[in-house]
Amino acid sequence: MSLTSNKSDRLYRRVADELADAIRKGTYVPGDKLPPERELAETFGVSRPTVREAMIALEIYGVVEIRHGSGIYVIAPERGDEAAPAREDLNVGAFELIEARIIIEGETAAVAAAAVSDADIAMLETLIARMRNGDEAECEQADREFHSHLAGITENSALIDTIEHMWDLRTRSPLASQIMGRAQGGGRAARIEEHEKIVEALKNRDSAAARTAMRYHLEQVREYLLVATETAELESLRQKLRAQRDVLSRRTGY
Repeated sequence: MSLTSNKSDRLYRRVADELADAIRKGTYVPGDKLPPERELAETFGVSRPTVREAMIALEIYGVVEIRHGSGIYVIAPERGDEAAPAREDLNVGAFELIEARIIIEGETAAVAAAAVSDADIAMLETLIARMRNGDEAECEQADREFHSHLAGITENSALIDTIEHMWDLRTRSPLASQIMGRAQGGGRAARIEEHEKIVEALKNRDSAAARTAMRYHLEQVREYLLVATETAELESLRQKLRAQRDVLSRRTGY
């Protein structure tokens, strides 16, 4: 299956459009289970996060349903272009957003390490304390302020505005918001520890370490999003494999 949409389209949207077209043509009908995520990724020649964003986009539009413990099923046909949502209305996906953050914020941290002051360090540590002690909303706000303050250390208005814009997209983009919402509240202790490692690198005025710590933090956010949005079909497979291993262990005594 090839992607036929315009190259300027977001990749997840091209995958979603191709699948919607297949549903519209009757290749998949209501009640049909779509192929597994890995198979779709190979078919389209894209990453699994891209397929996942496409599936969640189709779920938002009411075309498919992600059923925990089973897979992804068609629940409604696409009824022509007049029924399709505007191409841009889902905006950016959470996975492509995090990829951009890895690139941009990693370098931002490296620049900040060369310019950070003791007052900046104190502020960042205060924000980490708010992340640790506040409720979920307070933790989210302190997290944003941490990244914004770090960007401000560079005194580069383009970087500051870009990072603020990327944070805005987390809630302004329906697709990013949907994906982030599924992961909300989890992995908090690990994320706080990752922020502490960023601050430690900044204290040492070590640009390379700051870049590495920021990239690691955002890569872990990406991994957590993958886990949080993983279709339960894969979890069901894991459970079956664990059960098979348990049976084998009992039989062999290991």
